[in-house]
Amino acid sequence: MKKVFYDGNCPICKREIEVYKKLNQNKSIRWYNIYNNNKALKIINKSREECLKAFHVIDKNIIYKETDAFFILWKDIKYFRILYYLFNFKIIKFFLNFIYKIYANYRYNKLYKNK
Repeated sequence: MKKVFYDGNCPICKREIEVYKKLNQNKSIRWYNIYNNNKALKIINKSREECLKAFHVIDKNIIYKETDAFFILWKDIKYFRILYYLFNFKIIKFFLNFIYKIYANYRYNKLYKNK
């Protein structure tokens, strides 16, 4: 069973996760809001800050983060599976990860840096 760790304090993240939850018809994924869940942090064995800075997924005891985490998740989500097959190429993933890191850093700073 995949385990998804997301920031429940982020409005965009929450909306996206709700879409994934609705489309996960076989209920093969466990969802953890790491914003206010210390048990989830123990499961992934990472700091809250580290988890808030990047999206994480555990699959078969391997921790994936950033765009790799999305790709692992998309494999099991109806309608998103096509993205896995369309974009799962090294050069495309490199570019997507570059964009993701810029966005994730901006999002983290906006939500948490001055609090």
